[in-house]
Amino acid sequence: MISYSIIRNELTTGDLVLFSGKGAFSDIIKYGTINKFSHIGMVMRIPEYDFLAIWECTPLTNVTDLDANLPRKAVQLVPLSDRVQKYSGDIAIRQLKGASLATGALLKLMDLRKQLRGQSYDRDKVQLLQSAADGPFGHNNEDLSSIFCSELVAEAYQCLGLLADDKPANEYTPADFTERNMRRLCGDFFLSDAVLVKDD
Repeated sequence: MISYSIIRNELTTGDLVLFSGKGAFSDIIKYGTINKFSHIGMVMRIPEYDFLAIWECTPLTNVTDLDANLPRKAVQLVPLSDRVQKYSGDIAIRQLKGASLATGALLKLMDLRKQLRGQSYDRDKVQLLQSAADGPFGHNNEDLSSIFCSELVAEAYQCLGLLADDKPANEYTPADFTERNMRRLCGDFFLSDAVLVKDD
């Protein structure tokens, strides 16, 4: 484990933050995917803020969304330090390594951020569970009218050219972004091992 305050200055846009929640639905996700983590978000370093933010889609409303200036159950951009401090559960970080994100890719990401700003959290738990399943009952059609956490991260990674778009974004779960399931990305990019920054 490493203190978040120590690793914070090394983080940049595209790094992943994995969360291990303590609620009943978090337990279902962890059990269904045979994985420790139930939630995921992506670090964003944005010029208008002099601090790190996390872009995530969550039903948690204990941190104010920077875009709306109020808490909401939706796609939200919140200060990462606030999320780390207020989250009840373990938190780990996987850093994006190997190359620098191109300016064009970052501009596309900012366009995606505008497009999905405030998009509602996906309350369809069946779709969320289907994303973990394979076979005839596990397929989801791509639909960004409402979003869950790993779908947002997968959509962002596809937008940045880090993931191929042959698999719909809503077929990803937090487990898909662990080192067991994802290390190499497109091009020269890869993800570091997960580093625990909060053990709660």
